[in-house]
Amino acid sequence: MTANHRWLKQIAKLGFLLMMGASMSACGTGSQKWKEEVQLSDGRIIVVDRDLVYERGGDEWASNRGGTKPKEYLIRVTQPEGSVQVVEWHSSKESPQTWPEIPLVFDMESGQYTVFSLLAISPGCEIYSKYVFRNGAWTEESLPEQFEKRPTNLFFGNGKDMPTVVNLEEKRKRNSGSGYRQALKQIGPTRKVCG
Repeated sequence: MTANHRWLKQIAKLGFLLMMGASMSACGTGSQKWKEEVQLSDGRIIVVDRDLVYERGGDEWASNRGGTKPKEYLIRVTQPEGSVQVVEWHSSKESPQTWPEIPLVFDMESGQYTVFSLLAISPGCEIYSKYVFRNGAWTEESLPEQFEKRPTNLFFGNGKDMPTVVNLEEKRKRNSGSGYRQALKQIGPTRKVCG
């Protein structure tokens, strides 16, 4: 009887651990990490580290509010020429439904790292933002109402079955899906996109 009793205790302990693991994953937090090749406007290709941090919930239209949604996007790049300095950009704005801005372009302009992002500001309307890294900090620069459009060079598509390294070809395939709106595939030519 003692051997059966110990066996039942082990089964109960295993069941408890499995239940705890399932409930922790149901909390809807965590992150997805990958390395990504990015082609800069001057033709150079660099590799950046990307993180997508998740949190519980969804907006008021979510059919499963107990699920997960993006909380924050991060981009990290090590300074060139053997430097140990790491430059990190993270989304800082949220839509009215608390979804973070989506980084779409990572580039170098006049020797400074630049990020363009997209943020929903109301149902059906989104706005582009521009950030420039100078003097050790990211600064938001105002975009004019009209500017030259540029293709997206960052991964924005579905992260399902994501490889640990997203090369340029993989990104092109994943970002070209017909379900993605044009506002994700390019920035501009207007600062605000509605409709």
